[in-house]
Amino acid sequence: MKNTTKRWFLEPLKNIMAVLLLFLVMACSDDEEDIPSIVLGALRVENPNFCTHSSGTGGRYDIIIPYSGTQDDVLRNILFEGTLDDGTSNTGVRNQFEGFQLEDGNGELNWGDVCLGFADSAWLDFEVRIETTDGTISSPASIRLNRTDFDN
Repeated sequence: MKNTTKRWFLEPLKNIMAVLLLFLVMACSDDEEDIPSIVLGALRVENPNFCTHSSGTGGRYDIIIPYSGTQDDVLRNILFEGTLDDGTSNTGVRNQFEGFQLEDGNGELNWGDVCLGFADSAWLDFEVRIETTDGTISSPASIRLNRTDFDN
């Protein structure tokens, strides 16, 4: 009887320990490959103004993109996504900076004269990433822009 009780207790305990060990191994795996080497800082906007675009009128902004973690990197694209307060989103790629040499270590990129439409929304979440010529894609950075007097 004592042997049966011991086995009844130890068998499930072995299974639980095996599962816990599996979770521990998975949690300690090397996740560094998922961390982008180029990290963007908090976006900011300057010089807001009125603009017109294919969908009507909107706000023109100079978007300042701080970055760090660069080393001999050359910009290929700015990848962006805009999401309105109703959930409508739009993505795009800008290559107007193609070939721009990023400063080693850290710096700021001024993406000027960006015209963004708000449609009937009160705000727009704007997210960017930068892509280098070797295919490295930065971490995302975003900013919430509120509709202002000069927006449509």
